[in-house]
Amino acid sequence: MDLEFILILGTVFIFTASLVGLIYLIWTESKFAEKRTVKKRLLHISAGGSHGKEVLSKYKEKALKEAGFFQKMLFSLPRVKELDRLLINAGVPLNTSAFVLICFTLGASGMILGSFLLPQITLAIALGVILFILPFLFLRIMESRNMARFEEQLPEALDLLARAVRSGHALSSGMEMVSEEMGPPIGREFETTIDEMNMGLSLKEALDNMTERVPSQDLRFFAVSVIIQKETGGNIAEIFDNLSRLIRERLQFRRQVKALTAEGRLSGLVLVVLPFLVFFIIYITNTEYVRLLWTDPVGIYMSVGAMIMMVIGMFFIKRIVSIEI
Repeated sequence: MDLEFILILGTVFIFTASLVGLIYLIWTESKFAEKRTVKKRLLHISAGGSHGKEVLSKYKEKALKEAGFFQKMLFSLPRVKELDRLLINAGVPLNTSAFVLICFTLGASGMILGSFLLPQITLAIALGVILFILPFLFLRIMESRNMARFEEQLPEALDLLARAVRSGHALSSGMEMVSEEMGPPIGREFETTIDEMNMGLSLKEALDNMTERVPSQDLRFFAVSVIIQKETGGNIAEIFDNLSRLIRERLQFRRQVKALTAEGRLSGLVLVVLPFLVFFIIYITNTEYVRLLWTDPVGIYMSVGAMIMMVIGMFFIKRIVSIEI
């Protein structure tokens, strides 16, 4: 048997195994629906910050006893904290195991289709790698959108907290009102913070974990303001009002900067994508014409030099259009 046939057989096996595992994971997820709250807390513990680990680990051990065998096995395995955190920030209702299986299934599917539709096995492997990476790119896009929405919601949440404190509610009660009355992602994050406080974490530990989960500078301002007010005292409602006004001004300035730099960012995107698109089209239509780029020493030097200059150009374009706020 030649190498190409062995690769096709291996790809088919990986695809079939991944598909079966994915179907089983989806089925077990639906069977675990009645314990969705416990699962969500376990996922946030796996992706959460480093504060209050002892209390959270005890709760995790207790919650795992109530889970099914398969869920217990998944959450007992070593977790990739960054991937769990990325799934939460993107708002994707999957755990790490299901997501990795989806990536392998897409990658194997791309290799199988590419081996039949594309002229060379290297193109099929490249297609499989691209499809394997696509879910991660999707998560990054969803995370950036959710974080932008989080920052848009934060001034409203601060106004709600200020009104709650003025009407006589405690800060924890005001945070619970935010979790109930505001939608995701900010409502979900405040709900997680309240859950951690109910598990036994202090307000400072819960806020520190929230700032680790959500990479937002404005949220860090909020957490620092609350912690300082708890230690030194002061009018916390007025602090929330001032912080809300400051964040709104920053958001307005950020929108203006984004509008003024739109042309430069679009030019950079075109300059990055266009060479690869042209290379792919020429490679499909006339492979021999571009083969010299990796078979001839001069072609290799030209390719490496072009990639280095592209990276340098991308760096300078990003520096030009990026303004620290």
